[in-house]
Amino acid sequence: MKIRSSLFLLSLFTASVDAFVSTGANGAQTRLSATALNASSSTALKEGDAVLLIGPGFLQLNVAKAAKAAGLKPIVVAPQAKIDSFVPYVNDDEILKDAIIGIPDPGEPYYGEIGGVVYCAEDAVLPDSIISTVLDWKDKEVFCPEGIKRAIGCIPISGKINKEKGMGWMPIFNNDKKEKDAWDAFTKAFKNHPVMKEENQGTLIRFGSLLGGSNDGTEELVPLALDERIYKMSLENYRDLKERSFDRYRIGAQVLKGDAVNPQPPNQIKMEKDAIKNGEQLEAFRAVGGYPEIDRTNRHTAAQAIVQALMRPTSEVPKEFSILSKCESKLPTQAEWDEMFANPGAASWPDPFDWDPTKYGFEVETAN
Repeated sequence: MKIRSSLFLLSLFTASVDAFVSTGANGAQTRLSATALNASSSTALKEGDAVLLIGPGFLQLNVAKAAKAAGLKPIVVAPQAKIDSFVPYVNDDEILKDAIIGIPDPGEPYYGEIGGVVYCAEDAVLPDSIISTVLDWKDKEVFCPEGIKRAIGCIPISGKINKEKGMGWMPIFNNDKKEKDAWDAFTKAFKNHPVMKEENQGTLIRFGSLLGGSNDGTEELVPLALDERIYKMSLENYRDLKERSFDRYRIGAQVLKGDAVNPQPPNQIKMEKDAIKNGEQLEAFRAVGGYPEIDRTNRHTAAQAIVQALMRPTSEVPKEFSILSKCESKLPTQAEWDEMFANPGAASWPDPFDWDPTKYGFEVETAN
């Protein structure tokens, strides 16, 4: 992998952002605040705009593929070792060719074209200082003439109910307290930055426990998908089956305002067991018809929500929203995104007594 950009990102995992900082002759760091950037008449990105995607992680790569499909120019930003490790999963030479480990220098590709910044690491590896380091970058000419039109911070939902383990979770290394503190600091820094508080470019998008992101589903996922090898990236038993099921059955979306989950009604499980005695039918009931996820999100669904937000004015999306999945085997349409952003809210939990098994290929006589 060819290294370009003289501003190296040495290590996101060690909370170092020196890569994004250049120094003058006296060693002093100089930056302009985000308010010094030109105000944009429109906060929506358009086809052809370049967007920095700061990771690393599979969500970052799914966002890159979704952004490219929408006509944007995604620039994956990650440590070089991570970029090299992405090769087997992305299956897109163009995205990898444009990947960098810092901010573009004058004369490099996309210098002067960057209109958006998305922080989309799956894990708590980004230091809170990286918010201002990038958004207040000293050389404002690296951005497009209108300045930063859209800035999006992606962070986990804080009140998860099921506590799903992440793909890379290992007991020996797990430290929930440090992870929470890191996300809290990152969230506070993003919310307090002028793009969120004083200006009109910022959106905070919260995601649930992430699964899926490959192509074991509808054909529309193929150009958006990472390699199937991502299904095998966890040591957790049967995790690959869970990941695959998310791509087959759970790429629908719920947009909830703020930091939110969709808790299951207290009597939902009892009702389902009372109404549907056949185990196969009960399993099917929970995988079709918009059956909502409590606190889990397909990576494809999250990536689509991020790109939709990038390409809409901030006035057309909630300032902070949570994206969760629901059981649909196709991605939301443009009209469905319009409706979800205009009227955010949790999907309704279905009444199992209304279940019609014949719609899903079951014989009438086997129904309860």
